[in-house]
Amino acid sequence: MASSSGPTSELCRWVCSTRYQDLPAEVREETVTLLFDQVGCMIASATLPSCQPVVDLVVKLGGPEECTIVGHPVRTSVMNAALANGTIGHGDEVDPTGQRGTGHYAATTVPTALCVGQYVEASGQEFVRALALGSEVAARSQSVLAHYGTREQFVASVGATLGAAVITSLLLGLDADGMEHALGLAASGACGLACHHLEDLHQIKSLNHGRAAQAGVLSGLLAQQGFHGPREVLTVENGFFDAFLGLPWAGNDVARGLGEEYLMRQIAYKRHPVGGPDQTPVYALLELMKVHRLGADDIEEIQVSVSRHAHHIVMTNQHPSVHMETVLSLAAVYEEVAFKHIHDPAYRQDPRFKAFRERARILIIPRPQPATFAERLEMGITVRTRAGETLHQDLRYPLMTGEEIQQKFRGLAGMRLSGDQVAGLEQSLKAVETAGNVAPLIAELQIDY
Repeated sequence: MASSSGPTSELCRWVCSTRYQDLPAEVREETVTLLFDQVGCMIASATLPSCQPVVDLVVKLGGPEECTIVGHPVRTSVMNAALANGTIGHGDEVDPTGQRGTGHYAATTVPTALCVGQYVEASGQEFVRALALGSEVAARSQSVLAHYGTREQFVASVGATLGAAVITSLLLGLDADGMEHALGLAASGACGLACHHLEDLHQIKSLNHGRAAQAGVLSGLLAQQGFHGPREVLTVENGFFDAFLGLPWAGNDVARGLGEEYLMRQIAYKRHPVGGPDQTPVYALLELMKVHRLGADDIEEIQVSVSRHAHHIVMTNQHPSVHMETVLSLAAVYEEVAFKHIHDPAYRQDPRFKAFRERARILIIPRPQPATFAERLEMGITVRTRAGETLHQDLRYPLMTGEEIQQKFRGLAGMRLSGDQVAGLEQSLKAVETAGNVAPLIAELQIDY
């Protein structure tokens, strides 16, 4: 069959022709930071109830010991490792979100790169190239889905499936024609229902990323075997954007300005292990408490204004990492929100926490005007004290500094590793581009219980 000439093939040709040395220095740097942050998140999340049943199933299924499952003393097939590692990638809400509707793609693209990079024993430069370009395709796809937003869905896993297919195709050495088939196959495997917020263990939300990673890996492997998918899947009738938006022409946006702007850099690393819409309110509350020297006993009322989309999420999802009333109460009582506060029920059973929830009023108010997906990071907060003061702040989430990201990694990885192990892993991850073979580095992520 003759090759196509639309936006999907244009995208594939651009990806395949972009060499490691063609990537702008800031893109390569962001890719390494993305890997660094996401690995720390995965180490901390690996044994949570949102992930452990998937790992247990993978162990039960068995298979060749091809790839590491991060945070576990287990190796399995590349397909099953993609499922498990993708699930671990979003096992908690600590992985990065996005500034313009591009969030959570790292939870799929990094696990995919880890699995396939180890499977093919890629060099560091091959690994970084694949991760950067796959993340770019994921970020672009998610951004288009979020921008038009004609249908409610989990855009992070839906869009990231395409990024996972790109990563797999590059690391397997497919040409642009093979990659287009892989994208056609991956588009049929994309999934993620917005009703995951109704499940309060965070399991299906995590699994969506595992399914996305596995679908991307399967699609690349099948394309390598000569298996075909529909061409021009981004814009064809009943293709990807027609199915998920009802707007087949929206796929043109994914291929617009390729190489001119990298949307994968529009990322927001998270300070706290809570949902994207919760990041700014928590940051603002803690800053107000610090500046005005407030404790939980001083607070009478907290009022937060958020976008309508964010309001639905933070009020519907009852998991303590997402439910905003719970998150703000934890912040007020403990003057921080760390991993332990979310995942150890003892902190929510503490009499101080219960007393605050019973006494203090927390009002989450949806803004009336329509909002873009990116406005989840913008909010206004008002704190009224028992002494009669009213404190207010409007804020957009301030991006983390490199030093903050480093400290975050050390804290998360240090939950499972010794200080020397953390330091060694940090050095190896930051030097990944110099590796002749990334497989030994990825094998270090296999951790005993």
